Amino acid sequence: MIDRQSRREISRRLGEAVNQLATDLYSDIVDGVSAIQEAEISSRLCQRLEDKLDGMQAGEYTFRVVAQSVPDRGPRSMEKLLGADIFLSVSLDGPDGFDKGIFIQAKYDRNIDQSELADAVAKMQKTAGRRGSYVWIYTPNGVKVFSAKQIEDMNDKFFGGQKSRSIEGFSGRVLDCFAGSRDWGIAASDPDRRRAVAARLREARAANIVDLQLRKTHKL
Repeated sequence: MIDRQSRREISRRLGEAVNQLATDLYSDIVDGVSAIQEAEISSRLCQRLEDKLDGMQAGEYTFRVVAQSVPDRGPRSMEKLLGADIFLSVSLDGPDGFDKGIFIQAKYDRNIDQSELADAVAKMQKTAGRRGSYVWIYTPNGVKVFSAKQIEDMNDKFFGGQKSRSIEGFSGRVLDCFAGSRDWGIAASDPDRRRAVAARLREARAANIVDLQLRKTHKL
């Protein structure tokens, strides 16, 4: 099990980075048009996470981050085949480590079609199960996270009053092994990480991938 301090620091740094970048990229509607669309937020968010977190230390670990996006945004794009905007890969170094993948559907808080969202989550679950399927909602103050089960349990009152998780809380669940599919992890031992990330992006059929390696930097 990851030590408490490292868990806290990793979750905090990831939460702060995602929320800051999402807040910066969030675009209000002006004259009926949003300057930055959801797809662009997701793509730029992944790329900027690499710039911001790569090489940063958190507790006993150091972030190594790789981000890639699919250039095809046409009607036959990979995202439309599966419904995932982001594929999040997380690898934790050490004897208690893991390699996991998570499929994420991302939406503006003002642009949610309940039926479409439920359909996208159902598609993701067929591939990665409940633990590997999540929804991120972009808001002016950061990102709200909902699980696949919460989306399944939606009623006529959107989200049925269910409470969202923060990115920090979501990160903690990943580290505690309550979230993520081990079937979709990228092996930490792969010598060519960028090649492996590119291959997994094609396999996942998502629009973007952000790969987080948490490498042990100090021995306990």
